[in-house]
Amino acid sequence: MLLVAALRVAGSPATEPSGSGDAASGEAIGVVWHDQATVAPAIQQRLVEEVVAREGSPGPVVVEDASMLARARVALELPRAQADAAVRWSAMLDEAIAAHRAGQLAAARTALSGVIEALRADPVAPGAAALAWRAHVLRAQLAWTEGDAHGLEEAIVAAVTLDPGAKPSTRLVPPPVVEAYVRQRDAVLAQAAAWRVPSVSAASGEPIVVEIDGVPGWRPVPTGEHWVVVRRPGVAPVGAVVHTDVPWVVPDAPVVLAPGLPRAHAEAERICESAEVQWLLLARLRDDRLGLQRYACGVGFGPAWYEGRDGWGPGIEQLVAGPHAGFGASAALHLDAPWPAVPQPERPRPVALAAGSSFHDRSRLRRALPWLLIGGAIAGAVTVGVLVGGEPSPSVKIDGNGFLRP
Repeated sequence: MLLVAALRVAGSPATEPSGSGDAASGEAIGVVWHDQATVAPAIQQRLVEEVVAREGSPGPVVVEDASMLARARVALELPRAQADAAVRWSAMLDEAIAAHRAGQLAAARTALSGVIEALRADPVAPGAAALAWRAHVLRAQLAWTEGDAHGLEEAIVAAVTLDPGAKPSTRLVPPPVVEAYVRQRDAVLAQAAAWRVPSVSAASGEPIVVEIDGVPGWRPVPTGEHWVVVRRPGVAPVGAVVHTDVPWVVPDAPVVLAPGLPRAHAEAERICESAEVQWLLLARLRDDRLGLQRYACGVGFGPAWYEGRDGWGPGIEQLVAGPHAGFGASAALHLDAPWPAVPQPERPRPVALAAGSSFHDRSRLRRALPWLLIGGAIAGAVTVGVLVGGEPSPSVKIDGNGFLRP
C-alpha cells in the first residue's frame, strides 16, 4: 500500500506552490483530517463536495488524504547524500573489476573489501543488494584466480543466496566460475521447499513493509544472509543484513512526519511538497462541530474557523474564496483547548402589563386545548348518530352538560 500510494503521488503532474495564498480555480488542494479514522466517510466526502462546488469551473484537484500520501513518500525517500554514496560504491566496484582484469589482484581485493564493508553498513542505500551480488561474484573470481577453492565456494554461496535466479555472463566471468555458480544455484533451487521467510518484526508491534534483497514483499528465501529494508509510514527506512536463522527486531526510529494535522510550518510544507498541492484544507470534527483552517503552501497558516449555528457554508466560503489576509497565524486545530462556544439564540423579552389589563395563562390554555378538541369530536359524533339513527331508545340518556364535565 505504501508503494502504491507513493507511485500515485509520483505519477501526478508537478505543480508549483501558490505564493499569494489565493484559491484560484483548478488548483490542487490537499485535505488533512485530525484523526481521520474516526470521521465517517460520508462526512469526508461531503467536505470535498462542498469545496468543489464553491471552487467553480474548472474544478480543483482534491487529494483527499494528503497526509497519508506524504507519510508514504517519507517511507520511500532517501537523503541525497545516501544516493550519492551508492553511486560512489558502484564506481569503486567497477574499479575493482578493472584492477582484477589488469592482474592487479591486491588492489582489486582492497577496493572490493571497502565496497562490501560500506554496503553492509548501509543496506538501505539504493541498489545495495544488487551491488552486493556483483561484489560476491568478483570475490569468487579473485578466489578462483588465486586458487582458493574454499573462498570460491563461500563467495558463490553468498551470491546465490542473494539472487537464486541470477547467472553470471561468461563474457564477463571465467567459464569455470560460471559453471561452479550454476551447480550451486541448482542445488539451492532444489531445496526451495525448505526456504523460510526471514523473521522480522517491529519493536512497537506496528505493521511494517519489507524489502528483501531489493524485492518488495515477504517471501521465502534461501538459508543465509539477506539484505532487508523496512519501511513504515512517516518514518525513514531502516535496514540490516539479516540471517534467516536469527530473528531481527526492527529498532524504533524517530518519526519524520506524524499522522494527522501538521503542527508547524515545516510539517505542512512537507505535506505540500509530497502531495504536490497549492494549499491544504485542515479539518477536525469535534463534538459534532467542524473546525477548518487553511494552509497556503509557501506562505503559512490562515485563521481558523469553527462551525456555528449557520452550518458549514460560511467556513468553507471563508477558506475557498480568496484573497485572504492574516496568513501569519499558527496551527490551531490539533490543540485540545476548548473551541469558541456557539452563541445561543436570543429569547423574547418579557412583556410588562399595564394596570387594568388582563393576562391569559397560555400554558393552561395549551394543556386544555387537546381535551377541548377531543370533547368536541365526541360530541359531534354523538350528535350525528342521533340525527342519522332517529329517536334514541328510552334506555339511552344523553346529558351534554355532564359529558364534558371534568
